[in-house]
Amino acid sequence: MRINLINTALLMSTTLFLSNAMGMGDSPALEARLTSLEARLAVLEQRLAANEKATETAQILAVSGGVEDSLSNAAAFDIMANSAWRNLRWTRPVQWQGVNTGTSEEKVIELLGKPPRSVKSLKPRVDKVFYYETSLGDQKNYLSGRISFRDGMVIAVKKPNFQAKESVQ
Repeated sequence: MRINLINTALLMSTTLFLSNAMGMGDSPALEARLTSLEARLAVLEQRLAANEKATETAQILAVSGGVEDSLSNAAAFDIMANSAWRNLRWTRPVQWQGVNTGTSEEKVIELLGKPPRSVKSLKPRVDKVFYYETSLGDQKNYLSGRISFRDGMVIAVKKPNFQAKESVQ
């Protein structure tokens, strides 16, 4: 559950309702506890914001190739050390920007990671096809992209429809 204004308001209203139902009313002990909870919530929100910023920075550094500067950042090191985000980096639109006709197979793997599925093509003009797909059973978050190769170079790219995914959410 994400900490946001709606969740905070819901938590506070539930706390007040339960305290009134239990007969505590507006006692000083309840007010002190509520103040304490609000302070803890503010600290948690700050930690969450800092972690989100660190993760975003690490992802940008990993994408841009800023290895020297990013190794001092623990989150960036995790990403570059083959963490879960690194394995699914193809699910971000920015990663597909470098994949165009004429890009080498090695560069595609560097940009998007190893494909979940690849096949040797039976078509004479295509040697290999990389399929980047999420689970077919998860239609809400489904993404699919395909890259065709000839002689180790990209000849066709079908990028995932990231706008469709955003409109579902």
